[in-house]
Amino acid sequence: MLAALTACGEKAAPPPPSAAQTLAAVRDAKSLPPETYVSPTAGFDLHLPGIWTGKYVASEKNDTTAGAHLAVEFKFKPDSGSAAPSHLLMTIRLFTKAAWDKVSARPGAPVGVKLAESGKTVFVLSLPEANPYPATSPEAPRYDQLIISIAQGGQQVHLAPR
Repeated sequence: MLAALTACGEKAAPPPPSAAQTLAAVRDAKSLPPETYVSPTAGFDLHLPGIWTGKYVASEKNDTTAGAHLAVEFKFKPDSGSAAPSHLLMTIRLFTKAAWDKVSARPGAPVGVKLAESGKTVFVLSLPEANPYPATSPEAPRYDQLIISIAQGGQQVHLAPR
């Protein structure tokens, strides 16, 4: 089939990067200047690895998941020529201290990881369980790079309450 595509003048899509190539891209991106998201309503600045610049869209909404009162969702932004949908990369939920104490004490999987606390507000990070894009899609390795960049030491998100 590759020969047929080449014969017609069409180029075959390059194979997606390997896991080692994805990790190397994340390591190389450590030299990029950090990206900063300034929350217009939730009262925090979020510092992200520079590899995130231009690759996400954030929205804030009321949210009652597990007792939270506000959520900031960060969705992956596919390349401009892609018809792929935008999927959730991470969510920052805001809890009152009392609500967080209650939800973090219950058994089972945690709602997320506490990033910061300011006054009576606790800021909690939640990540998706899996990459929602097909493994062979161009979006899958780009999505993985963003998730890996915040999960690896030295590139984690930093939330600064205002």
